[in-house]
Amino acid sequence: MASETDTSRSRAHTLREKLDTARWTLVERIREVFKEDVERVLLIQPPQFPEELLNLKIAKNKRYYNYPPYGLGLLCTNLKARGYATQILDLNFDLLDFISSQAGEVSHEQVTVLWQERIRQSIAEFGPDVVGISCMFTMSHEITKKVVRLIKGLAPALPVVAGGVHITNAPEIVLEECPEIDFVSLFESDQSFCDLLDFVNDEIQADGLSQIGTLVADRYEALAERRSPAPAELDVIPDYLDLEVSRYSALGEIGSYRYWLPEDSRNSSVLTNRGCRAHCSFCSVRNFNGDGVRSRSIASVVEEIEQLVTRHRITHISWLDDDIFFDPDRTLRLFDAIIERDLGITWDAMNGIIASAAVVRPQILEKAVASGMIGANFGIESGSPEILRKIHKPSGISHYRKLGPLLRQYPQVFARAFVIIGFPNETFGQILQTVNVCQEMGLDWNTIQKLTPLPSTEIYEQMVDEGLIEDKSLNMSSGFTLFSVRESEKQRLKEKDKQEDAREFIDYFQRDLDAVPTREELDDLWLLVDYKVNYEKILTEQEPLRLEKMRRFLRDVSNRMSIDNPLSTLFVAIVENKLGNRKEAQRYLTLSKRFLEESRYWQRRFDVLEVNHLYHLT
Repeated sequence: MASETDTSRSRAHTLREKLDTARWTLVERIREVFKEDVERVLLIQPPQFPEELLNLKIAKNKRYYNYPPYGLGLLCTNLKARGYATQILDLNFDLLDFISSQAGEVSHEQVTVLWQERIRQSIAEFGPDVVGISCMFTMSHEITKKVVRLIKGLAPALPVVAGGVHITNAPEIVLEECPEIDFVSLFESDQSFCDLLDFVNDEIQADGLSQIGTLVADRYEALAERRSPAPAELDVIPDYLDLEVSRYSALGEIGSYRYWLPEDSRNSSVLTNRGCRAHCSFCSVRNFNGDGVRSRSIASVVEEIEQLVTRHRITHISWLDDDIFFDPDRTLRLFDAIIERDLGITWDAMNGIIASAAVVRPQILEKAVASGMIGANFGIESGSPEILRKIHKPSGISHYRKLGPLLRQYPQVFARAFVIIGFPNETFGQILQTVNVCQEMGLDWNTIQKLTPLPSTEIYEQMVDEGLIEDKSLNMSSGFTLFSVRESEKQRLKEKDKQEDAREFIDYFQRDLDAVPTREELDDLWLLVDYKVNYEKILTEQEPLRLEKMRRFLRDVSNRMSIDNPLSTLFVAIVENKLGNRKEAQRYLTLSKRFLEESRYWQRRFDVLEVNHLYHLT
């Protein structure tokens, strides 16, 4: 009779003959890492910001993002359906909750101790057989590495699997910089992560594995075949277990419209479509979600909203969709269903609506407003036809020019535009075209970002080929913006560092418009564009509701985000004065003057922007 060892070797030999080399390599690695069957799964959401960039005053002002961990909630639902015990550890929530609860000053050391202790506690009390960690943003890269290394220090044999958008964008970089991660789970991991655990438990065969990467002898090996959720598998509602979903928006931002929400709103997020119809060269959505758009059933979406309302007392949702208006007929039916259910919610589309989708079928906007829309971002990106062609935007200048008047029919909606500067070889003149189009559109606000070349995107490869960025690098020290930190927050840090710096600041639009700005010039150009597309229009605005929008937004900026900013406080004073609030106007005017007197950095910029005379208008 053959021994058990001989039988095992025979099975392994037979399996190896059936599998290709890559799959067999992954199988061997899985067997090496997972020594025991898996029953208990700990899912971790790390902080969304590195500790060195954490501004505790901004955190106390509830200005950092604090979304419930939607993807981990979906995983919980799917894992529980397969019989696994699960726990979610949301370190981002825990840190913001701790900071908010402290009456006095909080140190960075206290923050570090807190998240480390929360990990120790979860591992000791829950006793996981595997840890799954979600890293969605490039900005979370460094803190994710710290989290993983702590886990491995506490439990060296505990398997760690990392997934999320950032992991999928740069798996080789992640594993090379953090080899303590045993496996990366690529793309949408709703089912593939569960399949991995089922394989460990001998519930499925090796040919059921997909979307897994690892390091073998310092070489990246991966099964890149997708296991995208089937249509029925999309109709899953996230299970947040014991997370306090109703408290998330009280501790940080969900969406971009706190200043415009009804008082005492409690916010959460919902996803109705996955993917995007566009092929924008700077965007990683198609890399993560695949081609096209897949939609959940309307019944499932509305049921999820109703559960948020009844179980967590949610009153406002932010759509996580990258293409919320995809399939106009379905979109209209969705909004009709929300109206018919009379859920009493408001909502915003913070990830960006394709402008042409709103312009071509304007009745969608009408129905959107009727179903609760109070805020929407639109992906404009550039006002240069040449740049729009190069980056494959699905909308054009003609759509943008129609969008402004269309949105003015709905003054109750706070309409914003996403704008990017710093595309490869983009000239000052092309950026000025963007300024002109934004001014012509006249949306309520324009969010200006400097281009972030994300790994896995077409524009990343283009910039590598042109020698503009380093290949196989996150280029985190190159001055590029990282999405989880607002550009205005990045500027605020520069302002703080350069309070006594009176280096030259110029109006670049008065120079050679055919020149291409350097990265250093883009820093100053950001402020120049921001002023021209957002602040200048306030000087001639007289419509009370538009002024009220500016009053709420700029007070929010001045009081919670860009602290000690003489420009935003000056324009709060101007708006308050126009609305007849003389006392508040004088208070903000006094603040602005004090902030300006304390900063040579701002004094130089006020001179070039020619705004000093505005102090006399109030």
